[in-house]
Amino acid sequence: MGAVSPLLFPFQPVLNAFLRRAALALVALPSLLVGCTNHSGNHPDYRPVEDMIPTSKVVDFRLAPCETLWTLDDNDTMTNSLYWLRAMDCAERMSDTQARFQAQQIKVNSWDTVFKHSILLSSIDPDLQQRRALLTQVNQYRAQMPGAIRPLVQLWRERQTLQVTLGDEKGRNARQQEVAESKFLLMTQQQNALQGSLADTQRKLKNLTDIERQLSSRKQMQSDLPDSDSNAAPQVKPEETYQPPTREKKTP
Repeated sequence: MGAVSPLLFPFQPVLNAFLRRAALALVALPSLLVGCTNHSGNHPDYRPVEDMIPTSKVVDFRLAPCETLWTLDDNDTMTNSLYWLRAMDCAERMSDTQARFQAQQIKVNSWDTVFKHSILLSSIDPDLQQRRALLTQVNQYRAQMPGAIRPLVQLWRERQTLQVTLGDEKGRNARQQEVAESKFLLMTQQQNALQGSLADTQRKLKNLTDIERQLSSRKQMQSDLPDSDSNAAPQVKPEETYQPPTREKKTP
């Protein structure tokens, strides 16, 4: 070791003690590390870091192609709510012909195939009877559906129920409007008949008024004529009657 500076000489004992402690720590460090490793490995709650990372991966179906959805049937996929949300979205984007064709390719024999089939057919705007049949079909398999997707199934059922209720209300309003239009047509026909009868009555009254006016005029004219005695022909006296002269008879 080189010469110690005169300025550091008062601190030489302290420096030597620090160096000794540092050397002892370096020597004991490997033993301490081994002891910690053995202690952690024997602890019942000890788990390696790599074992704490989950090995299963959740598939994000938000970008999955619609053409590949309908053939999937593994348990992890069928219990994934993202899969069914994507299936509903794809069904709404499909044309009626595509959705109907795809539904025909599904063999309905389990809760997942029933739900797929119902999702596809409900997207082509079925009539009320067909929509009720889809609801009944899904309800029959509700007990077999996993709890992870039951809230989603319930939302789908509520949507279909609202569609049925709306359709019933539209049908009821249409029937009421038809009855109202029939009543209005009947009232219009009755009004036209009354107007025709009124016009005929008014025409008859006018004719009677004309006849009465004519009769009144005739009576007025007759009252203006002189009496019948003054208008009679003058009486001719016998002497005023012309008689032709008599001819004398010739004697033979």
